[in-house]
Amino acid sequence: MSSPPNPLPDHFEQIPEAPTPLDEAFGTPVEVLIPPPKRFPAWRAWDVLAVLVFTLIAIFVFTMAALFIAHGFPAYRHQSFTDLATNAKVVIGAQAAAYPIVLLFIFFMVRSRTGQPFGEAIHWHWPGSFAPAFIVGGIVLAIAVEGIARFLPIPKSLPMDTYFHDAASAYMMAAFGITLAPIMEEIFFRGLLYPLLERKMGVTAGVLLTGAAFAAIHGAQLGYAWAPVFSIFIVGVVLTMVRVRTNSVASSFLVHCGYNLALFSALWIASDHFRHLEKVSG
Repeated sequence: MSSPPNPLPDHFEQIPEAPTPLDEAFGTPVEVLIPPPKRFPAWRAWDVLAVLVFTLIAIFVFTMAALFIAHGFPAYRHQSFTDLATNAKVVIGAQAAAYPIVLLFIFFMVRSRTGQPFGEAIHWHWPGSFAPAFIVGGIVLAIAVEGIARFLPIPKSLPMDTYFHDAASAYMMAAFGITLAPIMEEIFFRGLLYPLLERKMGVTAGVLLTGAAFAAIHGAQLGYAWAPVFSIFIVGVVLTMVRVRTNSVASSFLVHCGYNLALFSALWIASDHFRHLEKVSG
């Protein structure tokens, strides 16, 4: 039985491997370190809370300023601040002035946390030629939710009806509700809040909690009546599901625009072009 071969002497074991022709041509290969993927979202719960608090403060400050400014005009001088607080021209004007400031705050927060372009960081992802289809989807959603609402005890009048004083107020509400309000709500709820909830609790819980938060901010406008709040909860869940399936906040924004467009269009038709708002108010 043959004995195993003797190990090579130490000086042979330490001789480096001869370079190959590729090594001589391109140099000795080095180890490539691949950085770990960035966590999504990069922001934290405290960041989302900061956005919410900043938004509330901004709306409050601009609303108070708008009330005092409006009270100085002859047309509103004899109205109380309580009456002015239900004037759409004053309230919507204040929010329209506050929202760009809020958007800047969100923009710089997201950029500081991610270092990415804002749209890429929140997964805006414009759907291109499919954009009209999402608007149509929002219209269909409005029709479906209104159909469900017929079987629910919806109050005849809601607190938000007080903002529809006249045709000018109604047109201002419609313009705001179809454009600026959806974009701000989608950036906050589907752009900032949902990814955070999904990362911590999973898709199902994230969708449901985002829909619940969306319904909660509309609660005061609906008098916290359970039936209309439930309807808005359904809308919030569907909008979040669109965000999940398409990975696009822009898609949920377009559905949101289509939904509000359908509601205001129905009101416009029912009130004879906003000329007889008493027909649709309690």
